[in-house]
Amino acid sequence: MPDVSVSIVNTNSRELLLACLGSLSGSGAEIVVLDNASEDGSAEAVRERLPDVRLIAQRHRAGFGANHNTVIRATSGRYVYVLNEDTTAADWRLDRLAAYLDAHPRVAALGPSLVYPDGRRQDSAWRFPTPFVSALGLVTLGKAGVKQSRGDAPRRVDWVMGAALLVRREALEEVGLFDEEFFLYSEEVDLQFRLHRAGWEVHYFPQATVVHHESQFSAGIPERRINEMWRSRHRYWRKHHGRAGARIAALSTGAQYAARAAFSPVARSDPGFSARMRLHARDAWAVRGPGLRELADEWNGRVGPASPP
Repeated sequence: MPDVSVSIVNTNSRELLLACLGSLSGSGAEIVVLDNASEDGSAEAVRERLPDVRLIAQRHRAGFGANHNTVIRATSGRYVYVLNEDTTAADWRLDRLAAYLDAHPRVAALGPSLVYPDGRRQDSAWRFPTPFVSALGLVTLGKAGVKQSRGDAPRRVDWVMGAALLVRREALEEVGLFDEEFFLYSEEVDLQFRLHRAGWEVHYFPQATVVHHESQFSAGIPERRINEMWRSRHRYWRKHHGRAGARIAALSTGAQYAARAAFSPVARSDPGFSARMRLHARDAWAVRGPGLRELADEWNGRVGPASPP
């Protein structure tokens, strides 16, 4: 039984997926790709070029958590590495990641350092977005007390990004898999909050570095992406902090983005940045308009009812 099962979900990101799988070659992990009804030949390319990779060719489109849950249920590794298809690494250091979890039995999830393709570090570990933390973000405009991905030594954090997240299967069996009511965004925060509540720890592990190329699948539909992001965050707040806590968090976070739109030097010189900040502020208070879930529903409606992968 392999120590690490790699779960990758892909939607119309053929070249990024192939680069990711190429960099995983020789890792010794169980690698499973769920293709989320791509139309760019992704599934065919994996079949032809990488016959050792297990492929689940899904004919309907589902969300991040639902798709990774499908892979998690179909694999057997003691640890599950949830990876975006837009990640690569010169050395994945799977042996060191697994050894760290072996040595720290109460650590349920581990996140490597994420960097952009030009080598800049990407913020990837954060405090939970509680009403208090949201208010703190307003006071500091998100510049203090929120980010936790710093330093060069492993450290305990609240949550790490789902672009590269190694999770202990035993912990998943205890608290449950991703909540599939989140279509996209905040599902990894919800999972790690549930782990924290059950007494497990999450650690940031900068001794492994993953390059995050950031898929362009939803880049052409920024408003829908932003709507989906805030729809998920509102659901997270209501689920874990009740209606009153959710309202406090929403007001504080919306005010933070409104302040950025009004006072940031970048906003004064970049109208696009200012427009995005205003859209974030609007959605942080109340989401208006469709998101990415509706796009998937429209696609599924055209191709017919969902069928098992």
